[in-house]
Amino acid sequence: MTDAELLADDGPNSFAEFYRRHARRVAGHLMRSTGDAEVAADLTAETFAAALIARSRYRQERGEPGSWLLGIASHKLNDWRRRARSSA
Repeated sequence: MTDAELLADDGPNSFAEFYRRHARRVAGHLMRSTGDAEVAADLTAETFAAALIARSRYRQERGEPGSWLLGIASHKLNDWRRRARSSA
């Protein structure tokens, strides 16, 4: 199955496979961006939770699933940065 097919399929194993394919890439991106393994792990979990909720809204004509997912990760990272600035 392609990534787009995995997102479209609401079977119990489809999103788990999508996660397996992309978790390392997302976590690495967030680790490089934050420099903190614990924060990166939390943001990775938030990213995939948001993706799971939003997967029915993914549209292939707007881009690849991996890029869509990294967009979600970037939003989570920006949210974290805003929270960090406001609590400092």
